[in-house]
Amino acid sequence: MSAAFSPAQLRASLWARQGARVHAVIDGLVVPGIAEKLKAADLAGWDCLQRGALSEEAAQRAAYLAELKETSAFSEWLFGEATTTFPGWGLLCISTQPLLAVREHCRSIGEVATPDGERRAWRWYDPDVLRTAMPTFLAGQLDEIFALNQAIVLPEADAWTWLAMENGVLSTDVRPLMAPSR
Repeated sequence: MSAAFSPAQLRASLWARQGARVHAVIDGLVVPGIAEKLKAADLAGWDCLQRGALSEEAAQRAAYLAELKETSAFSEWLFGEATTTFPGWGLLCISTQPLLAVREHCRSIGEVATPDGERRAWRWYDPDVLRTAMPTFLAGQLDEIFALNQAIVLPEADAWTWLAMENGVLSTDVRPLMAPSR
């Protein structure tokens, strides 16, 4: 078991890589009203992962990509309150790429082909789905997921899991959170 980290240490490690940009993929099915919250948030930028105009109902259920600022009320809310109130809200992508490139990458991996060739959307940004599917991926599939040379972080109330490709192999690093002081 590795040493436990404070919430501040985990947050700081997100931006530790030179030129790092931290993007959150937030699931509207898990976080009610996220579209409205994003409109008022202090962010570097944000966009919907679904293409085209959406009905109000579809917009409420959609996934959103937000480029976070290291010090903002929204980032504090997402890493703190949202992580405990809305478990499985989504994930973080750490890369050096700007919002548009990350958005297009996230959209490109948002569909899978069934064995009969049918294209279907898949909720790759659901931490439970990703945690289950990732170990079964072939090398080419992992290369596609990690095409931006990014790390993927799954924040949870008790630990954050970091996923990355290292020397062509999937690396998983679980970083437990310190228990809150009473």
